[in-house]
Amino acid sequence: MSNVLIYFSSFEFYFFVLFLIIIGAITQSAIGIGFGIPACFLVLLEPSMVPSCIVLMGSFLAFSNAMLSFKDIIKVDLIYAYIGRIIGSLLAMPLIFFTLGTKNYLIIFGVLLLMATYMSIKKWYIIANKKNITIAGTASGLMGTLIGIGGPPMAIVYQNSAARKVVATLNMFFGIGALFSVILFVYFDIINIPEVMKSIYLAPALIIGTYIGRRKFIREFVDRNLKNLIVIVCFVSAIVIILDAFMTT
Repeated sequence: MSNVLIYFSSFEFYFFVLFLIIIGAITQSAIGIGFGIPACFLVLLEPSMVPSCIVLMGSFLAFSNAMLSFKDIIKVDLIYAYIGRIIGSLLAMPLIFFTLGTKNYLIIFGVLLLMATYMSIKKWYIIANKKNITIAGTASGLMGTLIGIGGPPMAIVYQNSAARKVVATLNMFFGIGALFSVILFVYFDIINIPEVMKSIYLAPALIIGTYIGRRKFIREFVDRNLKNLIVIVCFVSAIVIILDAFMTT
């Protein structure tokens, strides 16, 4: 257990991060988005974990949930979503190295997400067609690779669809999409042994969060309230992203 201190500043901080990851894993498992929310706090507390560790753990978490609900996945949608995700991830890589500044794109993403959330509340009815899925996939790849939060764009597109199929499809999309980002991170030397070890030490939080998030009573609650839950997660994500922007030096 003492080896934890090689990768985390203290036991107290380690257990706090475990708590954040459990909350994110519960949300991701239940709704299909939300694991990136802990990234917003980690940007302030441990910037070296974002986006590398979040994307690495998120890939495993989402893919595991997708495999557990494989029959519910809307497989035809994934083609267009993946095209967008790849485009977004590729666009994000030069921005990581030659960006105008973390604060700038955090503010941009946060404001755009707030606008989309507001429009959803105002009964903006979005159809999950090929065009919208591709656009959302691109936005998701861009945001997910840059700041570790790629769920909201895809969730907004699917907010009016059947809950079980949406959750399974989103998890498969993020699992494979995040894996693509991981490959890029390894290639560009952003993920190394320290990031892998941190993720391994946090793996118990992923298991606990997945177990809780997939309980029957939670899934039934999500079936009844998917759109409201998506709006809440998107709103919280937007606010935390914007706060991060103003607190990031």
